[in-house]
Amino acid sequence: MLSSHFSQICFSRRDSWGSLPQDLLRSSTNLLNPNFTEGGALRGVNTHWRNTFLSFREGGFVEERPWLLYRERGSRVAHFYDPVREELHHGKDPYLEGAKFLGSTLGWVVMSNSSAIHRRQDHQAFLYNPFTSQRYQLPLLTTDNPCVIRYGVLTGDPRQDNTYACLLADSFHENNHMVIAHMHAPSRQIYYVAKSNGDWDQNWSVTRIPTFNHPICGSTIDSLSPSVDKISIILWGHTLDFTFRTQNWNVSNTQENDTIEWNPFHGQSFDQIKHRLQIFPQTLDIIGTKTDRERVKNRTWGANNQIVSYTDGVWVEVRA
Repeated sequence: MLSSHFSQICFSRRDSWGSLPQDLLRSSTNLLNPNFTEGGALRGVNTHWRNTFLSFREGGFVEERPWLLYRERGSRVAHFYDPVREELHHGKDPYLEGAKFLGSTLGWVVMSNSSAIHRRQDHQAFLYNPFTSQRYQLPLLTTDNPCVIRYGVLTGDPRQDNTYACLLADSFHENNHMVIAHMHAPSRQIYYVAKSNGDWDQNWSVTRIPTFNHPICGSTIDSLSPSVDKISIILWGHTLDFTFRTQNWNVSNTQENDTIEWNPFHGQSFDQIKHRLQIFPQTLDIIGTKTDRERVKNRTWGANNQIVSYTDGVWVEVRA
């Protein structure tokens, strides 16, 4: 999917480099600190280099920091930002066109097949790995009431059993009185489905997120932290833990000093971030989720009531 300036480098001495001993070759190229796309270019020099370096699928060039996948809402033109080297990579992928980022876990992006935020009762979500272009369809979700899917996460590797896919939604209850439809305040819910015996269950389960008598809005969730059998949500100064097997909620006060939160754009203005990412939207909406490495806070930058262009982003761990 991605291309890099590194892939354009011309090795004028391929034969001599290719004959270097493997230990020396490893030592020399480690100084370059190659990332995912650059590592692929190194392996493409010749057979000797390909045998020296592990491929990405074999565990080579895995990053400790997540990359930012972003694009203008619904566009197939994608951008990847490497925050360690502050490098940008670009590419196109038909899976992104007209789709919406919902979140990411272990390198997999949870997406909706529609970038629209209109209330609907039928929702088709899918899982997508932007580093390998793998795609898996999730079962169709049909809800009793119209809703908007806000976020999506996984509790593990979607290729393995005992993994849950979770969609967080604002659900709206409609009462039709003749021609006029009165919309009550939405409730926030989690729809979840498990994978077992190699297939996803076809029926989604649902649980309602406690509200603490706070008003509901679409951007109040600060962060999501999925784990093996649980999802943790931070909002309104509370941490809410939902355990799938017991279907129980545990609520506690959030610690003031969160030691695992990470934000590479900390202290930067919206204009500085746009310059860094080489984009010019009026609004930038970045979804941050946490697995066993990092958690990034959900953030929206921009000018209210002046939306000319809208860029969606999601932090993705660099994993095959």
